[in-house]
Amino acid sequence: MRTPLTALVGAALLATALPLAAQAQPFNGPMGVAGRWAIDLPRSNFNTALTGPAPLSGELDVTIDDGKTLAWTLVEEDEAGVAALQFADARLDGTPTKAVVNLTRVTISVDRVGQSAVTVTTHGDGGARHQSMKVTRTNPDTLLVEQDIDGKPGPPDQTLTLKRVK
Repeated sequence: MRTPLTALVGAALLATALPLAAQAQPFNGPMGVAGRWAIDLPRSNFNTALTGPAPLSGELDVTIDDGKTLAWTLVEEDEAGVAALQFADARLDGTPTKAVVNLTRVTISVDRVGQSAVTVTTHGDGGARHQSMKVTRTNPDTLLVEQDIDGKPGPPDQTLTLKRVK
């Protein structure tokens, strides 16, 4: 079974953004990530030592992107079928909330860090690892997710690229 970390990629994948200079005004309005996204396996870099085998496919469905909240479902599949499953509905102000990751409830928070950017943090309860993800929309149809899984400083532990499907 995949670790909750991989499923949280969905959380991160939802959130997107171009790095923007810090602004005094709060960010508002939709982030432009509603719709379906698929993991681009050839362009992604998985750290199998931390997360287990890479999935054969993955799809992220962002159902709410209203500037205040993001809601999403992530499903990853491997040879045996569903490898990871995640459901979340989170405010973009860092308020802790519960998400479902592989049938386990975990606490996450989502912070909006740019006009189209968020960071997603898993707080390590329910057996989940403490991890964070930065999600960047590199163009209207591509998301880049940089995951810190092990909590150690340095480059991301793995990066995932998602392409807009619809």
